[in-house]
Amino acid sequence: MTQDPNDEASFNVHSGEIVTVTVDSIKTNCLTAAAFNGTAVTKASSNPDKYTFPVSGASGQEFVFACVCTFAAADPPDACYTIAVSSFGSSFTLTPVYKESPEASFTLFFTVS
Repeated sequence: MTQDPNDEASFNVHSGEIVTVTVDSIKTNCLTAAAFNGTAVTKASSNPDKYTFPVSGASGQEFVFACVCTFAAADPPDACYTIAVSSFGSSFTLTPVYKESPEASFTLFFTVS
């Protein structure tokens, strides 16, 4: 897996590659929900929340991972979720998702090379 140098949310993967997205909470309870290509993804583990899924398709095919992060009203303004994406020894840390509303989200794009 490689990360697009111009877009931290875009990755190139080989067909059949297993991707793990780890979402950890700071100053908030870890409450997330995610989908891969429109289908809900079950957490592989919680706190931190880990989502694991295979990316399989033809060269050039794009897949989307979307995640919603929930914040409590009592959470401080600097509460956030950290995001790490890994596969086959490659690991990338993305910009955290900060509390701007009760729910925040992020989207990742995976293109088969």
